[in-house]
Amino acid sequence: MTRVQVASSRRLILALVGLTALASPSFAQAPAPAPAPTPEATPAPEPPKIDVNAFVDVYYGYNFNKVDPGARTFDVNHNAFSLSLAEINLTKAVTPESRVGFRMDLDFGKTADLVGAYEPEENGQEIYKHVQQAYVSLLTGKVQWDVGKFVTPHGAEVIESQDNWNYTRSILFGYAIPFYHTGIRATINASPKLTLSGFLVNGWNNSSEIYGGFPCVAVQALAKPSDKVTWIGNFMVGQEAEDADDRSLFDTTLSLALSPKFTVQGNFDYGKEGDVKWWGIAGYAKLQARDDWALVGRYEYADDTEGGFMTFGTKVQSLTVTSDHLIAGGLKARFEYRTDFADEAIFSKDDGSTKKSQTTLTVGLVYGFGGKI
Repeated sequence: MTRVQVASSRRLILALVGLTALASPSFAQAPAPAPAPTPEATPAPEPPKIDVNAFVDVYYGYNFNKVDPGARTFDVNHNAFSLSLAEINLTKAVTPESRVGFRMDLDFGKTADLVGAYEPEENGQEIYKHVQQAYVSLLTGKVQWDVGKFVTPHGAEVIESQDNWNYTRSILFGYAIPFYHTGIRATINASPKLTLSGFLVNGWNNSSEIYGGFPCVAVQALAKPSDKVTWIGNFMVGQEAEDADDRSLFDTTLSLALSPKFTVQGNFDYGKEGDVKWWGIAGYAKLQARDDWALVGRYEYADDTEGGFMTFGTKVQSLTVTSDHLIAGGLKARFEYRTDFADEAIFSKDDGSTKKSQTTLTVGLVYGFGGKI
């Protein structure tokens, strides 16, 4: 082989080796890096939900004295079907994530008329009677502040019948304590078992005036030492009318769940204004016989002999038995027997005379519904 041929063969071998090296993985061009993933945008928090609830409450009552029953709060019609209350309420509760809230309860019906009857007509009675509650809430640390109009903390019962054990309201609820207040309320959960509240308010059932130059003062303690025991204590004092002595009220309620199906409750009230005093006690027992049926008994005794603050001017008692039925969904029916009796003849009859007792039968029907918006 000539020198030229050898040189040519070497160049050919070197070329083949170079091509092989370029084709090997170690010499291959690195792929372009994948683009970094785009971080997902943080979803905007959902706006706080507003609870919307409503109900309609109607009843039929029959008084064996054959007149509209006396010493009653809201079941005031004899031998008639009556719209007791229609209500819609909107609530936005405060939370650590959403510290501003509100509540507004709008009421219509005979019950709204009776609750609002304490407001002077010149101060807007027709408006106030439709607003059972309307307040703004603010959570600062552990303290919730409510400013506006709210129902009273006193008593074992409330205005809405379906939230009570019995359909008709007790004598103490209607005559010994207020229905509502207007002012400011501060509430703190002092511990998992104790809640404390303080109030500065216009007074009893008063949305527009302060007497004596300073608001009425009230305090509440709610203790729940166990799932079976709840105790509530309330005290309120302040001037309730021009040139009047301060009015004070102590109210306490104790509830005991003796078994999963049987609960008892007691309520005591003592009030004083100047030389006038009134007091009363009520006892309740509830047997939840089935999920859709309960049987409730209530007995109460009230002493109004020292001045007639409760309008009776005598001692009165009441015995009530209620059969509570959950029909379907939000429909509830209650069948109730009740007898009121007094030391004096204060109950009217259809012939114009009076007697020491009255007995009534009542059928109440309540339908409630609600949701969130």
